Amino acid sequence: MASGKSQLSNRVRVSRLNNVEKREESTSAFDEDFILELSDSIRESLDRGEIGPRWEEAMGFLAAAFRDEANKEPLMDLATIERGRLDRLVADITDPDKRPMNEPDRYARDVRLAERLEWRWRSRFRERYFSIQSSRYLKLPKTGRLKGVERDFEVNNPGEEWRIKGTTRFQAIDRDTAFKPGHWWLNLACAQRDGIVDNPRETPTVGRFGGDTLPLLTGEEFEDPVLKDTTTYIRNGGLADMHVSLITKVGTVMRVLRGHNLNSPFAPRYGVRYDGLYKLAQYGQRFYEKMKTDRMFLILERVKTQPPIEDFEMVPRPSQIDDWGLYSQYAEEQVKKRLGDKGFLN
Repeated sequence: MASGKSQLSNRVRVSRLNNVEKREESTSAFDEDFILELSDSIRESLDRGEIGPRWEEAMGFLAAAFRDEANKEPLMDLATIERGRLDRLVADITDPDKRPMNEPDRYARDVRLAERLEWRWRSRFRERYFSIQSSRYLKLPKTGRLKGVERDFEVNNPGEEWRIKGTTRFQAIDRDTAFKPGHWWLNLACAQRDGIVDNPRETPTVGRFGGDTLPLLTGEEFEDPVLKDTTTYIRNGGLADMHVSLITKVGTVMRVLRGHNLNSPFAPRYGVRYDGLYKLAQYGQRFYEKMKTDRMFLILERVKTQPPIEDFEMVPRPSQIDDWGLYSQYAEEQVKKRLGDKGFLN
């Protein structure tokens, strides 16, 4: 820090490489959104086998946090570590399997710093530090990404096994700013809870705030080899799967959601992601007698006055993937409670 003092301000941000600035105003909380973004950025880079452009920035923050641990009452609390995923960040930095392919000269020193900081946190918080993941798991259905959503055991379609609880209260959201490309959910029921669709099924819908939305959770999608930002979507099934209502929507601009079970170069690794606005340029449907199946195809043109999909194709971020792991664990436990271990294995 510029003053050389071994303290973190109550609200910090890293504004330049290896420089933690102290804000003049005094508040009671860290800038947790910034910390989470920084943590995700470094973890993404390590997953790619590199340190990334924000490495020095992150190490400057961790160094300031380590110096602050020498104070009688360190400012970094467990809630900030939990929400900022700092426990996962130091674990990834010290993980030998995530060493970058081209280690900079400073890398070994930075790993030692992360190890020492992790040790300080473990010593200070003791069993509470080791229970951070359990805390996240318990919060998932209460205040986390699954809030207001429950398992629907009457449905077995991939991505549709969840529903909104009958007691869920919807928040008032500005429809013009509620959803930006890259918004991510665990499943379609969570998307319904937030209002972008009006049911948890893979079908064209109108969201709670207006506007057509098209979830693409299954099927196949291909890039047009000639036309940029144009894709062809194909779906096989019965007549009920053919989204016949879209015949009247040709030419309409709609929100497109993609799920991880979609066979597409744009599908997210996990969950459901809002990928922005597309114009439905063409609808087609045909019955194949030999295969006894219907086939629908859509031609979608991405609206150009919005960020390119490359800007958010990394979504879900590492912290969101953490939540997906907890969600998968929670889903398994729900099945075991309902059907028992034998039913789960079946």
